[in-house]
Amino acid sequence: MSFLSCFDAVLFDLNGTLAEDFDRFGDEQDYHATYTRLGGITLDPETLRCIVEESLGRCLTKYEHGPWDPFPEFREFLSLEDPRERLLVEDVIAEHELGVVPHRRLDWLVQLSRTHRLGLITDVWAPSRRLLAYLRGVGLDELLGAIVISSDEGAVKPSRRLFDTALDRLECPASRAVFVGDNLSRDVGGAQACGIATVWIGDPDRVTEVPRPNRVVSAVEELSSLD
Repeated sequence: MSFLSCFDAVLFDLNGTLAEDFDRFGDEQDYHATYTRLGGITLDPETLRCIVEESLGRCLTKYEHGPWDPFPEFREFLSLEDPRERLLVEDVIAEHELGVVPHRRLDWLVQLSRTHRLGLITDVWAPSRRLLAYLRGVGLDELLGAIVISSDEGAVKPSRRLFDTALDRLECPASRAVFVGDNLSRDVGGAQACGIATVWIGDPDRVTEVPRPNRVVSAVEELSSLD
C-alpha cells in the first residue's frame, strides 16, 4: 500500500512546495520597474524601495513574533495615505512574492486530482487578487477544492483556523488528510496540531524530533512513490 492511498485529501503549501522562483525581494530587485508596469507614476525609485523594505520588515517582524491569529492586513504595515498608491504598492509586493508552478508539476497535480481531493493553504502578505488570477490562469483553481490564503483569512500558519478551514471546504476529516510543506514549524507543526499527517519538503538530516513529519521528500512529485 502506498503512503498516499491512506488519505482522501492532499493539502499543499505554495511557495517552496508547489511554486518556485518566489519572494523576489532584495537589493537586486527593480521594484520601480514593476510599479511603472502596473501603472504607477508618482513614487520615485528610492522612495518606493524604502516603502517596500520598511513595510516588509514590519510585516516579517510580526510574522516571526506573532500573534498569528489574527494577523493584520498588509496595508496596516504601509505608511501611505493615498489609497491608489497603497493598492499599487500592494500589487508590487504581490508580484514579487508570487512564485511559478512548473508545467511538469501542473501535469502531476492533474493526475493526483483523479484520486485525491486537493487543497492549498498558503501564507502571502499582499491581498490575494493577483495570486487568485495566477491560479485561474494556469488552471489550478479547477483542481483545488480548497484555496485558503492567509491574507483573506486574517491569520497565518501555524494558526489552526487555516487548516480547519481547508478541511471543512474539502469535507474531509483530519485523519484522512495529509499536508505537504517546506516549513517544519509552520507547515508540519501547524498541521500536526490539527491531527493531519505531514510530509516535509527538505533534507532528512535536518529533521528535528519535534515537530517530526511522517515522511520527508525533496520534491512533491516524490509523494507518488512513497511507501
